[in-house]
Amino acid sequence: MRTAILLAAIGAALVAVSVGSASPQGTAHFGPFPSTSVDNGSCGVPWATDTFDRWFMVQDNEDGTFDVRESMKRGEFETTGPVSPGACDNTGTPHGTVVPPGVHGTFNGYLRGTVTSSTFDPNGCSTAATCSTLQGFLLAVFGPEGPATFTCNLGYAGCSFNFDYAAGDQGLRYHHWQDSSGDGPNQPPETFRGDIATT
Repeated sequence: MRTAILLAAIGAALVAVSVGSASPQGTAHFGPFPSTSVDNGSCGVPWATDTFDRWFMVQDNEDGTFDVRESMKRGEFETTGPVSPGACDNTGTPHGTVVPPGVHGTFNGYLRGTVTSSTFDPNGCSTAATCSTLQGFLLAVFGPEGPATFTCNLGYAGCSFNFDYAAGDQGLRYHHWQDSSGDGPNQPPETFRGDIATT
């Protein structure tokens, strides 16, 4: 989920970094960056360890702001238990409370917000380790203004996200969990649906 993606990645290997040249619309692409992160569930406690490829797309709005989208692809998770990710679901959708350690599954997702910065370095990600975390990427490409102004670091306003998790049988009662930003002004800022749980 979003809170987990903000945690530091560990064990990232050096890989070739793909940085696209700016298009006429001022778009640049960065990645992939192999990443590992602890994942927190709806109760705010760890429930799994994630491994995934991290990609970034930056759109220069030509007014001192940049649209930044972080995508997590080819994601896999292994549960640490005992609390299931949906145990504190705030929407009333069916969910459980418990998941044992060692359950495996897949996930993908994105996080999108805005940076306000006087700096933009399209060559800032010189190694995969430099940009294997969101905060590392923001600092490398935008300087100190990156982490300080990124809207997703400042709360829910101006931040959208969606993460989907799925697991096969493995004795589970619930096999799908989603963590996403609210759909409208009268919706909660973060919504949880379903669960990965045995009970």
